[in-house]
Amino acid sequence: MSTEKVFPEVFTQKDGRLIVVDPKSVAAMAENVQKMGQYMLQMGQLIGQMQHRLDDMEARQKQVTISHADVKRIQARIRSRADELCGKYSLADRESAKKFRAAMKKDIQRRWAVKDLHDLPDTSLPAVERSLDSWTDIRLVMERRAGA
Repeated sequence: MSTEKVFPEVFTQKDGRLIVVDPKSVAAMAENVQKMGQYMLQMGQLIGQMQHRLDDMEARQKQVTISHADVKRIQARIRSRADELCGKYSLADRESAKKFRAAMKKDIQRRWAVKDLHDLPDTSLPAVERSLDSWTDIRLVMERRAGA
């Protein structure tokens, strides 16, 4: 006859040791495990709600566009960078600067998928400014040098 039939509160662990468990403790532990499962479900629901709220906030944040003053600052930066590139590549004609400005503006619009500079998301402003600081289009430089 096994010890489990004589003493149901005695269990053998894998390492061969015997432990004694009070049946009331087992019932209490089972109840605690069930409560923990309920808490975990509630936490999962709360996390889902929080994720939904964060997604909503992120969508709203993307709807916030740059101000008119920011657009003017970007336009001034485009003009400055175009003049800088004209000087760097010895292109003194006004048409070259105009082509550079148009290419930079088009590149920003394409990169950030907007139709106008006013539509740029507020969060993209630092990245736009960094991209303008390093903007170069060698193909356009070669075209302008060739007189195209």
